[in-house]
Amino acid sequence: MKRFYKEAFIVDWIIEEDTRSLPPSHARVREMATRILRLGGDHEPLGQRWISSFLARQPRVASIVGRSIDTLRAEAASPAQILAFLELFYRTRIELNIRVEDIWNMNETGIALGVCTNSQVVARAGKRKAYVKTPGDHEWVSILETISATGQKLRCIVIFKGQSLQTTWFPSSSVPDWLYTTSKNGWTSHEIGIEWLRCIFIPDTQPHGDQWRILILDGHGSHVDIEFMLLCRQHRIWTIYLPPHASHLLQPLISYSL
Repeated sequence: MKRFYKEAFIVDWIIEEDTRSLPPSHARVREMATRILRLGGDHEPLGQRWISSFLARQPRVASIVGRSIDTLRAEAASPAQILAFLELFYRTRIELNIRVEDIWNMNETGIALGVCTNSQVVARAGKRKAYVKTPGDHEWVSILETISATGQKLRCIVIFKGQSLQTTWFPSSSVPDWLYTTSKNGWTSHEIGIEWLRCIFIPDTQPHGDQWRILILDGHGSHVDIEFMLLCRQHRIWTIYLPPHASHLLQPLISYSL
């Protein structure tokens, strides 16, 4: 009976993924189920026909043929996708009765060393923004920054490219009290995403009682990792992912649009 009880969580996860046009494969559903069972101390492997039995028990989900479409078409920031994202956000907030102070946004921003990130440019009259191409061969430092809908800021994680932190990267004694780490490419990874959740977001945004939190973020691979998503649900964090290729339009930490 314990296994059947945990299946409601898996069903909700499948429906949420499908809403984002990312319905999970049979293998991904099995991986999620296995991780949940192991967290509960159940290490017995799932049977070969488990997915069929699971679908027979759960009428809210079904196995269908996933048809491939061109990636650029699937990931275009269309008006329909933007509307679906906004509807999902407002519906989730109402259904979970989430307070404005418990709405959070996390964004990873990259800084090319030696390149000015913003500067004055001349463009067509009437434009509010202009996007300027920069060379792609610079060394990067990326930062995970988080802010709430009420303006509360959390500590950042700064990610350098390398194997380990070097003292030469911190020439000043007045270094902010943030977390500093490294990765092979200077961008976030699965391990860094989990570290951010455990060390910063979960402890520093605890709401009162059993209140849920909303976390708005992009669909980076480390953010849609099953361990990341499962850890969020365990701590009553409801993740809402921005539509692909729409960060410049919808990302609150870039556009302040929500």
